[in-house]
Amino acid sequence: MFKREEVLKILHQAHQIDKNCEMFGSSRHRYVLNPPIRKSFVQGVEQKYGFKLPEDYFQFITEVGDGGAGIDYGIYPFTEFLMKGESPGIEKFREAYRRSLSNPFTPRQMKLEEVEEYAIVTKEFYQKNPEKYFIYEKFDDEDSCDENGFFIPDKDLCDTDGFFVLGTHGCQWDFGIVITGEMRGKIFDTDNEGGYGFAAHNFSEFYQEWLNWLSDKEQFQKDLEKWKKILKREI
Repeated sequence: MFKREEVLKILHQAHQIDKNCEMFGSSRHRYVLNPPIRKSFVQGVEQKYGFKLPEDYFQFITEVGDGGAGIDYGIYPFTEFLMKGESPGIEKFREAYRRSLSNPFTPRQMKLEEVEEYAIVTKEFYQKNPEKYFIYEKFDDEDSCDENGFFIPDKDLCDTDGFFVLGTHGCQWDFGIVITGEMRGKIFDTDNEGGYGFAAHNFSEFYQEWLNWLSDKEQFQKDLEKWKKILKREI
C-alpha cells in the first residue's frame, strides 16, 4: 500500500536530479503527483457504469494521488474519465468506451505467425515469453467511416471492453489496467492495433517498479545522461 508522503519524497529526489525535466515524458508530469480524489466520486462513477476498479488502483487515486507523475508521460487523472468530448461524435465514442468497461476483457493468445501484424513485440522477444502476448480483435476502420472518410462513432465499435487506459508511452503506445474479467487487475501495454503485452500483475507492482527506478540515484542519473545524448543526436 502506497503512502502519499513516501511517494512525494521519491518524486522530489528525482526532480532534484532532473531539474529541467529532460527525462523522457517528465516534461508532461514534472514529477508532480495530483491530490487524491474523494472515494464517493469514484464509487459514483463505478455505480453508474457498472464496473469496480481494482482495489490497489482505487486506493492509490483516493489516498495517494489522482494521476500525474508516473511511467513515461504519467498517469491520467481519473477525474478526466467524465470529461466531455470536443464534439458530439467524439463524446458518443467516449461514452461508448465508458460503458464498455463493464464488459469482460477477453483477449486471445497471440500466435507466432501473427507477431509481424502487430507492433507490440518482435519475434525474438515473443519466442522468449509467448505467454505474455495477446490479441483483442479490433473493428475494421474502413467499416466505421462515412463516404467522406470521417469516423462514425458507434456503441458497438468500442474495442476496449474491460480495459481501462491509465496513460501513454507516446506514439499511440498506451498502458492500462484490466478492470473486468478473469485478468482483472493486470497491467498491459498496447500498440493500439489490437496487440497487448503483459506488463505487471497489478497496479502496485507496476507503479512500484517505476518508483524503484527513480529511487536508485546512480542508475537514474546514468539513464538521464543517456537520454540527453539521444536528444542531442536528434537535434
